[in-house]
Amino acid sequence: MTIRRFEGKVALVTGAALGMGRVTARRFAAEGAKVCVVDILKEGVEETAAMIRAEGGEAFACVADISQEADNERMADETIARYGRLDAVDLNAAVLGEHASFFESTVAHYDRVVAVNQRGCFLGMRAVGRVMKPGGAVVVMSSTAGLLGHPANPAYSTAKHAVIGMVRSAAPAFGARGLRINVICPGGVNTRMHTPEPVDDPIVPLEDLPPVAFRGVSAPQHIAEVVLFLCSSAAGYITGAVHTVDGGGTAAFNIPLTFDIGQQH
Repeated sequence: MTIRRFEGKVALVTGAALGMGRVTARRFAAEGAKVCVVDILKEGVEETAAMIRAEGGEAFACVADISQEADNERMADETIARYGRLDAVDLNAAVLGEHASFFESTVAHYDRVVAVNQRGCFLGMRAVGRVMKPGGAVVVMSSTAGLLGHPANPAYSTAKHAVIGMVRSAAPAFGARGLRINVICPGGVNTRMHTPEPVDDPIVPLEDLPPVAFRGVSAPQHIAEVVLFLCSSAAGYITGAVHTVDGGGTAAFNIPLTFDIGQQH
């Protein structure tokens, strides 16, 4: 029997034109939620909404630039206008930008990455938090680059570190409104952010979702399932927390497999 944890509820997902955002939006819909799918990519986000409707769900596309205050307010207001409520939010949208060392990074690159990845999350948190009723939950996407330095993309790492501090700082204010808010730090995920090749984003039954024993690249659905859990009633005692979902990527030093870990010195 299909679990319907979000029957009668409404979800909003940013960065929903592809990858983790698209899969998360589809999973919310599959479990009963009506979904506002948000992205700056008009064709992609409309395709996501169409996919949800073709799969028997209900969704509408909202084209928005999350780095802009007015667009964040509009996505929240349109969701309330259409569906009358907002229960679960995944602030997933992000840009990776160019890879360059610290001294080679440009100010334009830094400003754009921070505007989307940190300022956009701030604006999104504020917009949805103002319209959600008690019992709602928000998930904000950081990265393992928000836990460790990223020498090839300092701007991305800086913004993702800031997201963690921002969510922790905001948790009491969200709690005062009866809302929960958490951060996910994914490791490597098989999306178009990480590979130039087209990526297929299948959704499979949970029993068929392959585990990653230690390190390796995840499927977008691995992350989506954690988002749904954190927005569900099962996570009712979890807020202001950072959840590392990286297949153990940050659990230990990256020691070559030829090294004898039992070796005594």
